[in-house]
Amino acid sequence: MQVLETQIVSNSEGVVTVEFLGEGGEKIAVTMAGSDPRPTYGDTALIDRAKEMMVQCAVFETVEHRSAQESNRDLSEPAKPDSPFTFEYRDHDGMRQLKGVEFPNLEAVHDEALRSAIDLLDDTAAEGGQQGWAVRVRDANGKIVLAIDFDEAKRKKAAAE
Repeated sequence: MQVLETQIVSNSEGVVTVEFLGEGGEKIAVTMAGSDPRPTYGDTALIDRAKEMMVQCAVFETVEHRSAQESNRDLSEPAKPDSPFTFEYRDHDGMRQLKGVEFPNLEAVHDEALRSAIDLLDDTAAEGGQQGWAVRVRDANGKIVLAIDFDEAKRKKAAAE
């Protein structure tokens, strides 16, 4: 899903929901408990926390998806990602791919994808191609496991400066 818009909704009990809206009515919502202190940090912090929560969920397997060989595995440990990964970089009017990239976990994949997206900001600024996704990552099965958009890269770059 390509995120077209992000909305933040809060209720009177302090519960905050970050909604990522996509094409055709697609929506992913992340709800944070009222006891979480982050809602007082501002919209950017809320959006970043919601993305972190989604990445963390992607790392863990559910019982329904475990194979018979893994039935004795400790579920408190993160699932091993389907390496190697393929990184896709938006490049002017096309896309470049880097195949066979190995990382120990999805957090490391996210960090590298974000660093790469920030690098792309300077490359694409002159062409005006800074809409939508900047870097996508696919697992060994070809499934997109992570996407960093230009807006997220701009926020992270501004926060680091």
